[in-house]
Amino acid sequence: MPDGECTDVTGDDKRGPEATMAIAPEIFDALPVAVIVFGGTEHRILAANAACRAFLRSDDDIVGRTTSEMFPELVAQQMSDLMDHVFTTGKAQFAREWRLQFGRGRGAARDSYLDFVCAPWHGPDGTVAGVVAAGTDATAQVLQRQEALRRAADADQRYQAARDVAAELQRALLPTALPVLPRVRLAARYLVAGHEQAAGGDWFDAIVLDDGMVALVVGDVVGHGVTASAAMGQLRAVLSDRLAANSDLLAALAETDAFAARTPALHAATMVVAVIDPVEGTMAYATCGHPPPLVIGTDGRTRFLTATGSGPLGTGSAPVMAPAMLEPGEVIFLYSDGLIERPGRSAATSMAELAKVAANAALNKAMPVGAAASATSRVCQLTVELLTRTGYTDDVTTLAAQRLGEPVPRLQLELPSTLTALTQARRALGEWLQLLEASAEDRAALQLAIAEIVSNAAEHAYPVGRPGQIGLDAALCDGGYVECRVTDHGKWRAPCDPAEGRGHGLMIVEHLIDDVVVSHPPQVSRAPRGTRGTMVTLRHRFYQPAVLGSGAGSGGAVSPEEQPMRVSACIAAGRATAQVGGQVDGLCAEELTRQLMSASGGGTLPLTVDLTQVSQLASAGVSALFEVRDQLAAHGQQLTLSATAGSTVAFVLDLVRLPYRDAAATPS
Repeated sequence: MPDGECTDVTGDDKRGPEATMAIAPEIFDALPVAVIVFGGTEHRILAANAACRAFLRSDDDIVGRTTSEMFPELVAQQMSDLMDHVFTTGKAQFAREWRLQFGRGRGAARDSYLDFVCAPWHGPDGTVAGVVAAGTDATAQVLQRQEALRRAADADQRYQAARDVAAELQRALLPTALPVLPRVRLAARYLVAGHEQAAGGDWFDAIVLDDGMVALVVGDVVGHGVTASAAMGQLRAVLSDRLAANSDLLAALAETDAFAARTPALHAATMVVAVIDPVEGTMAYATCGHPPPLVIGTDGRTRFLTATGSGPLGTGSAPVMAPAMLEPGEVIFLYSDGLIERPGRSAATSMAELAKVAANAALNKAMPVGAAASATSRVCQLTVELLTRTGYTDDVTTLAAQRLGEPVPRLQLELPSTLTALTQARRALGEWLQLLEASAEDRAALQLAIAEIVSNAAEHAYPVGRPGQIGLDAALCDGGYVECRVTDHGKWRAPCDPAEGRGHGLMIVEHLIDDVVVSHPPQVSRAPRGTRGTMVTLRHRFYQPAVLGSGAGSGGAVSPEEQPMRVSACIAAGRATAQVGGQVDGLCAEELTRQLMSASGGGTLPLTVDLTQVSQLASAGVSALFEVRDQLAAHGQQLTLSATAGSTVAFVLDLVRLPYRDAAATPS
């Protein structure tokens, strides 16, 4: 089963653990599983059996201490939130192989994997008085399984063979890497919904524009499978082309919206776009029916940017832009609604949890052991890992960008034309490349190319016994490519014929590097007077990998029990009403459209739709509601939606600019 599974179970025992321990304390202490009892809202420790004390390796008396005192590192890892949830709702939580980082005894924090259940216990008056946690240490089993997977050389091949056509299309259409830039640090993560196991319509992109601006995009096309993936690929290509061809962001968005309006598969797709000036920090953004970006400050303070008021693409709502500012060191975080539409959470609660988890990740407070070096990578990884533990039902996409206070510095070396130059160049270039967080393939390609060029200069540029100097300059440019120059002040020697067994160096470099130019400027910089010299310029675009994965083995939780869509309708006094419940997603969107149109007499009667019993309103359901609205409008009739203010459904309706009335405020 996947790491980090967690499901709700109902706890009905009203006796409480204190009564049980009073009956048989020797049984409590002899239990082979670790058991710890907490009381009150602070979760103060009341008792711990021998197995628990041995697991914690604590010589001190832990009774009487709160969880925040005993396990401060777990506060940022959603453990306190889980216990609060059990205490507040009275429902137990069962977890399988949760990854937690905390120190046992006086040891340093490290990864532990636990199977456990947190259940409420009740006082004499029947109310929840505390929480009982019982569990076992699954660390050894998990580490053994991970080692076995690492040793299985053919695991990736079997995985690829098991994936369906939609997953293959996902990998072809989504960017597998992000540009490496001198003033902006990027990261992305894409997680396929566990119950779908197929690519969906979520997508992301990071585009370097000709003027040095950086465009960040996260979007969601209705549905799952091949159709949604193909539509996503169309939208991504059109937007990328429009942004590259038109420096006016609003005009590019308008053209993209017009394309979506002409393409049925893109109707009601949502999207957020932010274009950043890495030098000045100014930013323009638009939220086309999509959740607004989150900005994380260097001190951990967070703020959600204000939604710009644009509706989904192709629905007749013109895109609207808004200005913003990204200060040095700040992180802007874009995400799909799959990250905040979580079972049992209101929209407000989910947004607050997102902000808290993202801030802890950016400051490296959540799981610091073995954490990624960059704040953007930590934010993308841990928001997905921690927030999907309690369930997720849709694809999850995240994209983060951090504006760097200072650009990546240039590398400038003066090397002797001897064999020691190669060692010095490799060491210095390797240290410099570590600053870029680029892919291992790109780093290895440049290292090999520079070694070839420096070796050639050291061997051939100067006469024997009369060594000279070799210059090595490297810079990460705004366009997302590394430019390296290797210069000498000697004479150029034409490459040997490869058929003679030599002269392969330049050919190898030309195959490794995007662009190679050999020139002989009249006066190479810093060259002695009267020399000619050679300059070899290498330009290679650098990328860092984006993480694409499925729910299995990704640290996600088991999806909640399926709640099939249900619709009941009636007609009274010349008006149709319908109540919709359960999950409204791509599997049932067409059926929802059919039933609502049937209830309204084919659009000839005004229709009121009650959405208060809907547990999840996916983008496909939103598209269905827009279609029904347009059909009724064509007959001069009106669609009225009812939802509970503050619910996830209401949050979605607000985002897509579908008006609704608050069911709680409407007289019955």
